[in-house]
Amino acid sequence: MIQELTIVLIGYSLLLAAVSLILALRNRAAGRVTLVGTAVLLVLLLVQMVVSIVVWGQSPDTDGILFFGYLLTALLVVPLTGAWAYAELTRWGPAVLAAGAATVAVMIVRMDQIWL
Repeated sequence: MIQELTIVLIGYSLLLAAVSLILALRNRAAGRVTLVGTAVLLVLLLVQMVVSIVVWGQSPDTDGILFFGYLLTALLVVPLTGAWAYAELTRWGPAVLAAGAATVAVMIVRMDQIWL
């Protein structure tokens, strides 16, 4: 279950990063699509947190502080960059969201490495 959710999270966060980068390169401001996309990524991360808490006992070798530290940081990055992207009416709003979504993708890869 964790592996499938990890793949979905990585793919979705990279998709959000790509869409946001395209908006930034086209000199467009973030709109509802990016706001909804950010909210969906946040919900997926919350699902990841719940699933991780439930199955954490099955993986005794996992460093819980490091894993959940990455997870909580990702949970903070997503709404902060999403709010910034929606508030900034220039191309830099979507650029910030693209950077945040790409950062979350890297953090999820790292969480997967820690989990194994």
